[in-house]
Amino acid sequence: MPSMRPLRRTTAPGTTPRTTRTPARGRLRPGRLLAVAAAACCLLAGTVATAEAAPAPVPLTSSSCPSVMVQGENDGCVTELQNLLDTHGSSIAVDGDFGPTTLTAVKSFQSAVGLTVDGQVGPATKSALYASPVTAVRLTSPHCAVVVRQGEHDGCTTELQRLLNQHGASLTVDADFGPATLAAVKAYQSSAGLPATGDVDAATKAALYGQPVPPAPVDQGTGRYAAVVGYAQAALNAYLPYVWGGGHDDAATGPSIGTCQDYTGVIQPCPADHTVGLDCSGLTRWAYWQAGVGDIGQVTDDQIANPRFHAVTQAAAVPGDLVFFGTSRTSPAHVGIYTGTSSGVPTMIDAPATGSFVKSEPVANHSGLIGYYHYS
Repeated sequence: MPSMRPLRRTTAPGTTPRTTRTPARGRLRPGRLLAVAAAACCLLAGTVATAEAAPAPVPLTSSSCPSVMVQGENDGCVTELQNLLDTHGSSIAVDGDFGPTTLTAVKSFQSAVGLTVDGQVGPATKSALYASPVTAVRLTSPHCAVVVRQGEHDGCTTELQRLLNQHGASLTVDADFGPATLAAVKAYQSSAGLPATGDVDAATKAALYGQPVPPAPVDQGTGRYAAVVGYAQAALNAYLPYVWGGGHDDAATGPSIGTCQDYTGVIQPCPADHTVGLDCSGLTRWAYWQAGVGDIGQVTDDQIANPRFHAVTQAAAVPGDLVFFGTSRTSPAHVGIYTGTSSGVPTMIDAPATGSFVKSEPVANHSGLIGYYHYS
């Protein structure tokens, strides 16, 4: 398995960089190429086992499929389910086996569209999976990008178009953020006294819902560490998917569409450029930002080099500290959020690999432990 390391800048900021080693980690946005994406987290992107040929898909509404599908089923109905989940952004392997990953993907979908999160695929879940246009997802949900932009095709765009029509637009609700939706966003922003950028940011979302703009996070001092764990737990409970490059959309912190630039994961075609989620450093960046400490750095390299972080022993680590993995401090390959010990076993919350979701797991599940780092 090849080790995927980030492009490294070897010239001063503002000049044309020359780069060394392997792949780039960013996605293009107007005016800049983000040298982001979770390089290192993506070290694991190729570790998901290649699926065997799946059974032929069977429509979930067929009499051949049970009225309520549950974990343990292995047939063409599950193949269809997995294909539908991937259409909605789950990015899981399609193998016809309703195992733990498919269960989490079902819960993620149910969470996104406001259904009871039970992991069972009954009539309501089936109906939402087949809905046309794609079932609406509330714009303030963590399943929507922090900044929704032209090019997206998902339930967040369905919700956006629905809201714009309530404010006087006459859009076809088709889940496609194309030129017509862009023009409607700009027109709405102008009418609401907002910058007409066409980007649906926090201020635009708040205005569409008739709510105040959320205040900027405030540093919680010594309470920041527990807050970081709380925000990581919230991402875990929302069943957010791992996305190559997710969480690095310009200066915005939080879930975002990822990138397929230099993607080499075994799940093909690359799902990242149409999926909202987080990679490992995107998760840690977002959790710390919500705890009010500002931007701790775009990627693992930046975060471990942040002068506010210093190495501590595992015995001295507190929940909320970062745990880095890799070959050395100058070559970090993964990062998670330490959550303490369970039965004496150090645990963390992290976003590990394409085809998985934010999860809680033992620190020892990952090799190459560099150490624990505390923010002060």
